[in-house]
Amino acid sequence: MGKAISEKFMKDLQEGGRLHELTEKVRRDDTLMLALRGHYINIYYRGGSILHLEEKNGGYAAIFDTDYARGKPVKLPSSGVQEPEDCSAWVAAMPELKEIMNSYFATKRKSEREFQQLVAWENNRSAISNATEYFITDVEFADPDQGAKLDMVGFKWPRNHRKDETRCTPVLIEMKYGIGAYDGDAGIAKHIADLEMILADPIKRESLNKTIEEQFEQLLKLGLVDFNKHSKYNRARVSGRPEVVFLLANHNPSSTKLLNILDGIKEPADFDLRFFNASFAGYGMHDVCMLGLTKFKELVRQLAKISPPPQPL
Repeated sequence: MGKAISEKFMKDLQEGGRLHELTEKVRRDDTLMLALRGHYINIYYRGGSILHLEEKNGGYAAIFDTDYARGKPVKLPSSGVQEPEDCSAWVAAMPELKEIMNSYFATKRKSEREFQQLVAWENNRSAISNATEYFITDVEFADPDQGAKLDMVGFKWPRNHRKDETRCTPVLIEMKYGIGAYDGDAGIAKHIADLEMILADPIKRESLNKTIEEQFEQLLKLGLVDFNKHSKYNRARVSGRPEVVFLLANHNPSSTKLLNILDGIKEPADFDLRFFNASFAGYGMHDVCMLGLTKFKELVRQLAKISPPPQPL
């Protein structure tokens, strides 16, 4: 569940706190991502959780999923994290845990989740992140109270409005890796139908906006978002009509499957439907790279070398 964490948890992750070394590790290591989950955090590596850290007994409990080791013994630090030294032990163990996960992913890939993490890094923390117009506050966002399960959430903040903190609009992103992910129970049409039900409810929209705001502020305080704040920056305010973006990675341009699916989709009533068209290459996201349904269908048709349908007389 994607939620902001408690004030106590935040203090422990910040300078002087017992978990600060972990925050510094994530800052220095571009292969890691910290995700806020309310009473716990996840540290992601290549789209998988390398460390689950939850509040427990006045301290924290650290968990590594030993399924990654496929039955082989794994020597782990103590699960209880009460002192800075306990946190240090887990940070020191990460290179070995990465190797265990690398071996697992060599045969059981999580390409979609791995690319989600890359999208978040490019727009939040990379060398070009200050020039992009989208911030990602969470990946694998799940909130049963709202009935929401989303690949990524965040907001759009146009670069020419960075001094206006009210110009932040909510963004929900679904990533599809390869044409095999376009249809079925988790396909494009199903996601749109699910989001139409969620985003038609103003209470759910407002709750989601608040979650995105709080997550962004906490990530900013932890130094995990890189952008140039103006001198009077107070707080980003997320509001307005949501934008739902489909990010289709490694599409086969000769396939007609995507066009067939798009032909069955209608413009939603409660959000702007967009499809990300990369700026040459990479995942840095800008408003001009977002195509509406009609323009995107034209592009897909052009790439597949299919003639446009005849116009009515």
